[in-house]
Amino acid sequence: MNSNNRSPDKTSIIMVISYPDNRLKKEMESLKKNGYDVQVVIWERGWPFPHSPDIKVKSFNINIPSGSIKSMFYFPLWWSFLIFELFKSNWDVVHAVNFDTYLFSLLVAKIKNKAIVYDIFDFYGDVLPSFLRNIVVTLDKYLLPYSNALILADDSRIEQIGGKIHSNIHTINNSPSEDLFDGKDMDNPGDEFVIFVGGKIIEQRSLDLLISAASQMDGVKLIILGHCSEPLYKARLLEWGEKMDNLEINLEGVPYQEIINGTREADLTIALYDPRIPNNRYASPNKLFEAMAAKIPIIVNENTSMADIVKNENCGLIIPYGDKTSLKNSITLLKDNPTLKKRLGENGRRAYEKKYSWSIMENKLVNIYNQVLNLEKSNQADGV
Repeated sequence: MNSNNRSPDKTSIIMVISYPDNRLKKEMESLKKNGYDVQVVIWERGWPFPHSPDIKVKSFNINIPSGSIKSMFYFPLWWSFLIFELFKSNWDVVHAVNFDTYLFSLLVAKIKNKAIVYDIFDFYGDVLPSFLRNIVVTLDKYLLPYSNALILADDSRIEQIGGKIHSNIHTINNSPSEDLFDGKDMDNPGDEFVIFVGGKIIEQRSLDLLISAASQMDGVKLIILGHCSEPLYKARLLEWGEKMDNLEINLEGVPYQEIINGTREADLTIALYDPRIPNNRYASPNKLFEAMAAKIPIIVNENTSMADIVKNENCGLIIPYGDKTSLKNSITLLKDNPTLKKRLGENGRRAYEKKYSWSIMENKLVNIYNQVLNLEKSNQADGV
Protein backbone atom coordinates (compact mmCIF):
# COMPACT_ATOMS: atom_id res chain seq x y z
CA MET A 1 0.00 0.00 0.00
CA ASN A 2 1.31 3.46 -0.89
CA SER A 3 1.64 5.50 2.30
CA ASN A 4 0.49 8.65 0.48
CA ASN A 5 -2.90 6.99 -0.11
CA ARG A 6 -3.30 5.21 3.22
CA SER A 7 -6.69 4.95 4.88
CA PRO A 8 -7.34 7.89 7.21
CA ASP A 9 -8.26 5.58 10.08
CA LYS A 10 -4.97 3.71 9.87
CA THR A 11 -1.83 4.69 11.70
CA SER A 12 1.20 4.52 9.40
CA ILE A 13 4.50 3.15 10.69
CA ILE A 14 7.74 3.49 8.76
CA MET A 15 10.36 0.96 9.89
CA VAL A 16 14.01 1.65 9.06
CA ILE A 17 17.03 -0.67 9.27
CA SER A 18 20.50 -0.85 7.69
CA TYR A 19 20.61 -4.63 7.06
CA PRO A 20 18.14 -7.49 6.44
CA ASP A 21 17.00 -9.05 9.69
CA ASN A 22 14.30 -11.60 10.38
CA ARG A 23 13.38 -9.90 13.67
CA LEU A 24 12.22 -6.82 11.76
CA LYS A 25 10.24 -9.05 9.39
CA LYS A 26 8.36 -10.54 12.34
CA GLU A 27 7.72 -7.12 13.85
CA MET A 28 6.43 -5.55 10.64
CA GLU A 29 4.14 -8.50 9.90
CA SER A 30 2.79 -8.42 13.46
CA LEU A 31 2.02 -4.71 13.19
CA LYS A 32 0.43 -5.18 9.77
CA LYS A 33 -1.72 -8.01 11.09
CA ASN A 34 -2.92 -5.78 13.90
CA GLY A 35 -4.21 -3.09 11.59
CA TYR A 36 -1.26 -0.74 11.10
CA ASP A 37 -0.17 0.58 7.73
CA VAL A 38 3.49 -0.49 7.51
CA GLN A 39 6.28 0.55 5.17
CA VAL A 40 10.00 -0.24 5.36
CA VAL A 41 13.20 1.58 4.37
CA ILE A 42 16.15 -0.83 4.31
CA TRP A 43 19.70 -1.29 3.15
CA GLU A 44 19.45 -4.81 1.74
CA ARG A 45 23.21 -5.21 1.10
CA GLY A 46 22.66 -7.80 -1.64
CA TRP A 47 20.78 -10.10 0.73
CA PRO A 48 17.10 -9.84 -0.32
CA PHE A 49 14.68 -8.98 2.46
CA PRO A 50 11.61 -11.27 2.31
CA HIS A 51 8.39 -9.41 2.95
CA SER A 52 4.67 -9.53 2.37
CA PRO A 53 3.59 -8.06 -0.99
CA ASP A 54 1.20 -5.63 0.74
CA ILE A 55 4.05 -3.99 2.71
CA LYS A 56 5.86 -1.26 0.79
CA VAL A 57 9.66 -1.66 0.91
CA LYS A 58 12.10 0.99 -0.30
CA SER A 59 15.56 -0.52 -0.60
CA PHE A 60 19.05 0.96 -0.81
CA ASN A 61 20.81 -1.65 -2.94
CA ILE A 62 24.57 -1.23 -2.64
CA ASN A 63 25.95 -4.72 -2.03
CA ILE A 64 28.30 -4.32 0.95
CA PRO A 65 28.04 -7.11 3.58
CA SER A 66 26.94 -6.16 7.07
CA GLY A 67 29.98 -6.03 9.32
CA SER A 68 32.43 -5.27 6.52
CA ILE A 69 34.75 -2.32 7.22
CA LYS A 70 34.02 -1.18 3.66
CA SER A 71 30.45 -0.40 4.65
CA MET A 72 31.66 2.61 6.67
CA PHE A 73 32.44 4.46 3.45
CA TYR A 74 28.90 3.91 2.14
CA PHE A 75 27.01 4.98 5.25
CA PRO A 76 26.80 8.65 4.12
CA LEU A 77 25.00 7.46 0.99
CA TRP A 78 22.69 5.27 3.06
CA TRP A 79 21.94 8.13 5.47
CA SER A 80 21.15 10.45 2.55
CA PHE A 81 18.78 7.84 1.14
CA LEU A 82 17.18 7.34 4.57
CA ILE A 83 16.67 11.05 5.25
CA PHE A 84 15.17 11.58 1.79
CA GLU A 85 12.70 8.72 2.26
CA LEU A 86 11.72 9.88 5.76
CA PHE A 87 10.99 13.41 4.56
CA LYS A 88 9.23 12.24 1.39
CA SER A 89 6.96 9.63 2.98
CA ASN A 90 3.85 10.16 5.08
CA TRP A 91 3.93 8.38 8.42
CA ASP A 92 2.85 8.74 12.03
CA VAL A 93 5.60 6.79 13.80
CA VAL A 94 9.14 5.91 12.76
CA HIS A 95 10.46 2.60 14.10
CA ALA A 96 14.26 2.94 14.02
CA VAL A 97 16.49 -0.10 14.43
CA ASN A 98 19.90 0.52 16.01
CA PHE A 99 21.83 3.75 16.35
CA ASP A 100 22.89 3.98 12.71
CA THR A 101 19.26 4.68 11.77
CA TYR A 102 18.07 6.22 15.05
CA LEU A 103 20.22 9.35 14.91
CA PHE A 104 18.75 10.66 11.65
CA SER A 105 15.28 9.23 12.27
CA LEU A 106 15.14 11.18 15.53
CA LEU A 107 16.15 14.36 13.72
CA VAL A 108 13.41 13.96 11.10
CA ALA A 109 10.82 12.89 13.68
CA LYS A 110 11.43 16.06 15.69
CA ILE A 111 11.22 18.26 12.59
CA LYS A 112 7.97 16.59 11.46
CA ASN A 113 6.63 16.45 15.04
CA LYS A 114 6.10 12.68 14.87
CA ALA A 115 6.63 9.83 17.33
CA ILE A 116 9.69 7.59 17.27
CA VAL A 117 10.22 4.09 18.64
CA TYR A 118 13.88 3.07 19.11
CA ASP A 119 14.48 -0.68 18.75
CA ILE A 120 17.98 -1.80 19.77
CA PHE A 121 18.85 -5.13 18.16
CA ASP A 122 22.55 -4.49 18.86
CA PHE A 123 24.06 -1.72 20.97
CA TYR A 124 26.30 -0.33 18.25
CA GLY A 125 28.90 1.29 20.45
CA ASP A 126 29.89 -2.13 21.78
CA VAL A 127 30.47 -3.62 18.33
CA LEU A 128 32.61 -0.79 16.94
CA PRO A 129 36.40 -0.41 16.98
CA SER A 130 37.72 1.05 20.22
CA PHE A 131 38.57 4.45 18.69
CA LEU A 132 34.85 4.97 17.87
CA ARG A 133 33.28 3.14 20.79
CA ASN A 134 33.31 5.87 23.44
CA ILE A 135 31.99 8.52 21.06
CA VAL A 136 29.08 6.40 19.83
CA VAL A 137 28.20 4.99 23.27
CA THR A 138 28.11 8.48 24.80
CA LEU A 139 25.99 9.90 21.99
CA ASP A 140 23.64 6.91 21.95
CA LYS A 141 23.03 7.04 25.70
CA TYR A 142 22.45 10.79 25.51
CA LEU A 143 19.91 10.58 22.67
CA LEU A 144 17.98 7.39 23.42
CA PRO A 145 15.76 9.00 26.13
CA TYR A 146 14.33 11.28 23.42
CA SER A 147 12.49 8.35 21.82
CA ASN A 148 8.86 7.77 22.78
CA ALA A 149 9.61 4.14 23.59
CA LEU A 150 12.75 2.01 23.79
CA ILE A 151 12.71 -1.68 22.84
CA LEU A 152 15.51 -4.05 23.85
CA ALA A 153 16.09 -7.65 22.77
CA ASP A 154 16.86 -8.89 26.29
CA ASP A 155 16.41 -7.66 29.86
CA SER A 156 20.18 -7.80 30.36
CA ARG A 157 20.64 -4.98 27.85
CA ILE A 158 19.24 -2.53 30.40
CA GLU A 159 22.60 -2.92 32.15
CA GLN A 160 24.41 -2.54 28.81
CA ILE A 161 22.82 0.82 28.04
CA GLY A 162 23.62 2.12 31.50
CA GLY A 163 20.54 1.23 33.55
CA LYS A 164 16.99 2.52 33.32
CA ILE A 165 17.92 5.78 31.65
CA HIS A 166 14.68 5.76 29.64
CA SER A 167 11.25 6.10 31.22
CA ASN A 168 9.56 3.69 28.79
CA ILE A 169 11.68 0.54 28.28
CA HIS A 170 10.30 -2.74 26.95
CA THR A 171 11.85 -6.13 26.14
CA ILE A 172 10.88 -8.11 23.05
CA ASN A 173 12.89 -11.31 22.82
CA ASN A 174 14.03 -12.56 19.43
CA SER A 175 11.72 -15.56 19.35
CA PRO A 176 10.50 -17.47 16.29
CA SER A 177 6.85 -17.65 15.30
CA GLU A 178 4.88 -20.58 16.64
CA ASP A 179 3.56 -21.57 13.22
CA LEU A 180 7.08 -22.61 12.21
CA PHE A 181 7.04 -25.36 14.84
CA ASP A 182 3.52 -26.11 16.08
CA GLY A 183 1.85 -29.32 15.02
CA LYS A 184 5.07 -30.87 13.76
CA ASP A 185 6.95 -33.89 15.02
CA MET A 186 10.05 -32.57 16.75
CA ASP A 187 11.41 -35.83 18.09
CA ASN A 188 14.43 -36.81 16.03
CA PRO A 189 15.37 -40.48 16.35
CA GLY A 190 18.18 -41.49 14.03
CA ASP A 191 21.45 -43.32 13.72
CA GLU A 192 23.49 -40.12 13.87
CA PHE A 193 23.53 -37.43 16.52
CA VAL A 194 22.91 -34.26 14.50
CA ILE A 195 24.31 -30.90 15.59
CA PHE A 196 22.94 -27.92 13.68
CA VAL A 197 24.16 -24.32 13.56
CA GLY A 198 22.44 -21.79 11.32
CA GLY A 199 22.48 -18.05 10.66
CA LYS A 200 25.25 -15.48 10.71
CA ILE A 201 28.70 -17.09 10.69
CA ILE A 202 31.60 -15.03 12.07
CA GLU A 203 34.93 -15.95 13.64
CA GLN A 204 34.08 -14.79 17.16
CA ARG A 205 31.37 -17.49 17.34
CA SER A 206 33.89 -20.36 17.41
CA LEU A 207 32.62 -22.51 14.56
CA ASP A 208 36.19 -23.63 13.87
CA LEU A 209 36.36 -24.97 17.44
CA LEU A 210 33.10 -26.84 16.95
CA ILE A 211 34.25 -28.28 13.62
CA SER A 212 37.51 -29.42 15.21
CA ALA A 213 35.62 -31.10 18.05
CA ALA A 214 33.16 -32.82 15.68
CA SER A 215 36.03 -34.11 13.51
CA GLN A 216 37.22 -36.13 16.49
CA MET A 217 33.85 -37.69 17.38
CA ASP A 218 32.16 -40.83 16.06
CA GLY A 219 28.43 -40.98 15.39
CA VAL A 220 28.11 -37.20 15.17
CA LYS A 221 27.01 -35.20 12.12
CA LEU A 222 27.55 -31.43 12.05
CA ILE A 223 25.46 -29.21 9.75
CA ILE A 224 26.30 -25.50 9.32
CA LEU A 225 24.05 -23.34 7.14
CA GLY A 226 24.32 -19.58 6.98
CA HIS A 227 26.11 -16.57 5.60
CA CYS A 228 29.76 -15.70 6.23
CA SER A 229 31.05 -12.26 5.16
CA GLU A 230 34.62 -12.83 6.42
CA PRO A 231 36.55 -14.20 3.40
CA LEU A 232 39.55 -15.69 5.22
CA TYR A 233 37.44 -17.32 7.90
CA LYS A 234 34.99 -18.59 5.29
CA ALA A 235 37.83 -20.18 3.31
CA ARG A 236 39.15 -21.85 6.45
CA LEU A 237 35.77 -23.35 7.34
CA LEU A 238 35.18 -24.59 3.80
CA GLU A 239 38.61 -26.20 3.78
CA TRP A 240 37.57 -28.12 6.90
CA GLY A 241 34.41 -29.15 5.09
CA GLU A 242 36.37 -30.71 2.24
CA LYS A 243 38.29 -32.90 4.68
CA MET A 244 35.41 -34.13 6.86
CA ASP A 245 32.83 -36.76 5.97
CA ASN A 246 30.56 -35.81 8.89
CA LEU A 247 30.34 -32.07 8.08
CA GLU A 248 27.72 -30.48 5.81
CA ILE A 249 28.41 -26.78 5.29
CA ASN A 250 26.89 -23.97 3.21
CA LEU A 251 28.07 -20.41 3.87
CA GLU A 252 26.40 -18.63 0.94
CA GLY A 253 23.22 -17.76 2.82
CA VAL A 254 20.01 -19.79 2.91
CA PRO A 255 16.32 -18.90 3.41
CA TYR A 256 15.23 -18.63 7.02
CA GLN A 257 12.88 -21.57 6.60
CA GLU A 258 15.91 -23.80 5.96
CA ILE A 259 17.40 -22.63 9.26
CA ILE A 260 14.17 -23.55 11.02
CA ASN A 261 14.00 -26.94 9.28
CA GLY A 262 17.60 -27.68 10.24
CA THR A 263 16.89 -26.80 13.87
CA ARG A 264 13.73 -28.91 13.98
CA GLU A 265 15.51 -31.95 12.58
CA ALA A 266 18.58 -31.71 14.84
CA ASP A 267 19.40 -33.20 18.23
CA LEU A 268 21.41 -30.21 19.43
CA THR A 269 22.39 -26.67 18.54
CA ILE A 270 25.35 -24.56 19.64
CA ALA A 271 25.77 -20.83 20.37
CA LEU A 272 29.28 -19.81 21.43
CA TYR A 273 29.89 -16.04 21.66
CA ASP A 274 33.22 -14.53 22.67
CA PRO A 275 32.42 -12.76 25.99
CA ARG A 276 35.46 -10.49 25.65
CA ILE A 277 33.41 -8.53 23.11
CA PRO A 278 30.99 -6.38 25.15
CA ASN A 279 27.99 -6.82 22.86
CA ASN A 280 28.31 -10.62 23.00
CA ARG A 281 27.91 -10.67 26.77
CA TYR A 282 24.39 -9.31 26.39
CA ALA A 283 23.35 -11.28 23.30
CA SER A 284 20.34 -13.58 23.47
CA PRO A 285 20.37 -14.77 19.86
CA ASN A 286 17.41 -16.15 17.96
CA LYS A 287 19.05 -19.59 17.83
CA LEU A 288 18.52 -19.87 21.60
CA PHE A 289 14.75 -19.40 21.22
CA GLU A 290 14.66 -21.50 18.06
CA ALA A 291 16.18 -24.35 20.07
CA MET A 292 13.52 -23.87 22.76
CA ALA A 293 10.73 -23.87 20.19
CA ALA A 294 12.17 -26.95 18.46
CA LYS A 295 12.41 -28.81 21.79
CA ILE A 296 16.14 -29.47 21.53
CA PRO A 297 18.91 -28.55 23.97
CA ILE A 298 21.54 -25.91 23.30
CA ILE A 299 25.16 -25.56 24.40
CA VAL A 300 26.22 -21.99 25.21
CA ASN A 301 29.24 -20.44 26.89
CA GLU A 302 29.40 -18.81 30.30
CA ASN A 303 29.60 -15.06 30.99
CA THR A 304 26.72 -14.26 28.63
CA SER A 305 23.07 -13.36 29.16
CA MET A 306 22.03 -16.40 27.15
CA ALA A 307 23.83 -18.58 29.70
CA ASP A 308 21.63 -17.01 32.38
CA ILE A 309 18.51 -17.95 30.41
CA VAL A 310 19.76 -21.50 29.80
CA LYS A 311 20.53 -21.88 33.50
CA ASN A 312 17.19 -20.45 34.65
CA GLU A 313 15.16 -22.58 32.24
CA ASN A 314 17.43 -25.66 32.49
CA CYS A 315 17.28 -26.10 28.73
CA GLY A 316 20.91 -26.78 27.83
CA LEU A 317 24.52 -26.93 28.98
CA ILE A 318 26.99 -24.13 29.76
CA ILE A 319 30.72 -24.36 29.07
CA PRO A 320 33.73 -22.02 29.18
CA TYR A 321 34.31 -20.13 25.93
CA GLY A 322 37.04 -21.64 23.77
CA ASP A 323 37.31 -24.89 25.74
CA LYS A 324 37.22 -27.74 23.21
CA THR A 325 37.43 -30.46 25.86
CA SER A 326 34.34 -29.12 27.64
CA LEU A 327 32.55 -28.84 24.30
CA LYS A 328 33.33 -32.45 23.36
CA ASN A 329 32.35 -33.70 26.81
CA SER A 330 29.02 -31.82 26.68
CA ILE A 331 28.19 -33.17 23.22
CA THR A 332 29.07 -36.69 24.34
CA LEU A 333 26.94 -36.34 27.48
CA LEU A 334 23.85 -35.41 25.46
CA LYS A 335 24.57 -37.97 22.75
CA ASP A 336 24.93 -40.82 25.25
CA ASN A 337 22.05 -39.76 27.49
CA PRO A 338 18.80 -39.47 25.47
CA THR A 339 16.79 -38.98 28.67
CA LEU A 340 18.80 -35.89 29.61
CA LYS A 341 18.59 -34.56 26.06
CA LYS A 342 14.82 -35.01 26.04
CA ARG A 343 14.36 -33.40 29.46
CA LEU A 344 16.39 -30.30 28.55
CA GLY A 345 14.51 -29.99 25.25
CA GLU A 346 11.13 -30.26 26.96
CA ASN A 347 12.17 -27.65 29.54
CA GLY A 348 13.05 -25.28 26.73
CA ARG A 349 9.79 -25.86 24.90
CA ARG A 350 7.81 -25.26 28.10
CA ALA A 351 9.65 -21.98 28.70
CA TYR A 352 9.05 -20.94 25.10
CA GLU A 353 5.32 -21.53 25.38
CA LYS A 354 4.98 -19.73 28.73
CA LYS A 355 7.46 -16.84 28.36
CA TYR A 356 9.06 -16.46 24.96
CA SER A 357 6.65 -17.33 22.14
CA TRP A 358 6.26 -14.77 19.37
CA SER A 359 2.55 -14.34 20.13
CA ILE A 360 3.60 -13.08 23.58
CA MET A 361 6.14 -10.75 21.97
CA GLU A 362 3.59 -9.58 19.39
CA ASN A 363 1.16 -8.60 22.15
CA LYS A 364 3.94 -6.60 23.82
CA LEU A 365 4.75 -4.83 20.55
CA VAL A 366 1.13 -3.89 19.87
CA ASN A 367 0.73 -2.63 23.46
CA ILE A 368 3.83 -0.45 23.04
CA TYR A 369 2.33 1.17 19.95
CA ASN A 370 -1.06 1.63 21.59
CA GLN A 371 0.65 3.35 24.50
CA VAL A 372 2.81 5.59 22.31
CA LEU A 373 -0.07 6.63 20.07
CA ASN A 374 -2.48 7.27 22.93
CA LEU A 375 0.12 9.49 24.57
CA GLU A 376 0.72 11.34 21.27
CA LYS A 377 -3.02 11.97 20.88
CA SER A 378 -3.20 13.22 24.45
CA ASN A 379 -0.24 15.57 23.91
CA GLN A 380 -1.73 16.91 20.69
CA ALA A 381 -5.06 17.52 22.40
CA ASP A 382 -3.24 19.42 25.15
CA GLY A 383 -1.27 21.39 22.57
CA VAL A 384 2.07 19.93 23.69
